[in-house]
Amino acid sequence: MTEKRIATTAELIYQVGQLEGQIIQRQLADIGIRMDHARLLHYVSEAPGTNQVRLAKYLNVQPATLTNMIKKLEKQDLVVRRIDPEDSHQRQVFLLPQGEKAAKKITTTFHQLNDIVASVNLAKQGSLQALSEQLNDHLARLV
Repeated sequence: MTEKRIATTAELIYQVGQLEGQIIQRQLADIGIRMDHARLLHYVSEAPGTNQVRLAKYLNVQPATLTNMIKKLEKQDLVVRRIDPEDSHQRQVFLLPQGEKAAKKITTTFHQLNDIVASVNLAKQGSLQALSEQLNDHLARLV
């Protein structure tokens, strides 16, 4: 008889992230975008005109990777880049009408996932939030 292996905390966090990613991909399949593009569109919907430096930092990607992501979304008529009127060396990112429509669906999907988390006991939910923030801060320092 084999014993059931107990997953480590790190494994469980990874599994939760993977499951959330699968749910999001399924919900967004008709839009034809990946999870990282969904996060980009969601961020720009919350902060229209954000510059590419802030966006790359938020997404935790290299500037060249972000540029490729934006180019793909531009080809899909989801976003547009404009020169920042205050700094001609910077580009601001805005949603186009199709991007706004996609961002609404993304936001709805993210809210559905948040509702699942909210269904957890409130005391545990607060602990989970605090733990997640601490882990994020510690891991971000290693990158």
